[in-house]
Formats: sequence, structure tokens, C-alpha cells
Amino acid sequence: MRTRNKIIKEVIQCAEANGWHVDAEKQQDKNIVIFEFSQFTPAGQDFFFSATMQGRSLESLVSDMEEYYEGFDADSEAYLWLDGNGHGKNGAPYRMKDVLADMEAAEGMVCKLLEAVRGLAD
Repeated sequence: MRTRNKIIKEVIQCAEANGWHVDAEKQQDKNIVIFEFSQFTPAGQDFFFSATMQGRSLESLVSDMEEYYEGFDADSEAYLWLDGNGHGKNGAPYRMKDVLADMEAAEGMVCKLLEAVRGLAD
């Protein structure tokens, strides 16, 4: 049986091997670990999301990551980076279609990470 610390280390190594930076914060009183995954998108935006692991259940982390991935809407995310004229703001690409393409790439990055972390459970 793997310890919680070993699972945390494996998740971090897996994510880093896939180009992500990871911070893992243990919440001792709640017996959870909050992982924050961050990576730059192809257009250079700082993209990040968080997922939670209960106890030492890798499956709970995978489930939380799946929920984030399934709820990710590239169109809505792109909209957040557009100004009133439909151009990128705050470091996003200028053209609307490029902002959308970047958010679609972010969605693909999350999918790839999810598959890699899922592989740890096998």
C-alpha cells in the first residue's frame, strides 16, 4: 500500500514530466491534499487549476480532475480573456480566434495530464 506522501510525490513527478509545475498543500485537519497544477499555454498565458485528493485516494484526485476537465468550456474561458471589442486582454492573444485556440489547447493540456495521472492508478 502506498503512503500519502508517496502518492503525492508520484503525482508531482508525473505532472512535471508532462510540463506542469505543481504545488501540493496538505490540509492535515481535513485529511486532504490540494494540488495546484500550472503551465503556460502555447500563446504564453499562465494557466492553472486545482484538484483535491482525499486521504491517500488517488482515485479521488482523478475524479476531481475529471470533473474539472468535463466542466471546462474553452469558449467561456476564451470569453474571459476578451475586451469589449473582442480582442485579447491581459496578455492574451489579440485575435479572438487565437484566444479560443489557446483555450482549446489548455483543455488538451488538462486532458493529457488527466490521462497521465490516471495511469498512476493502474
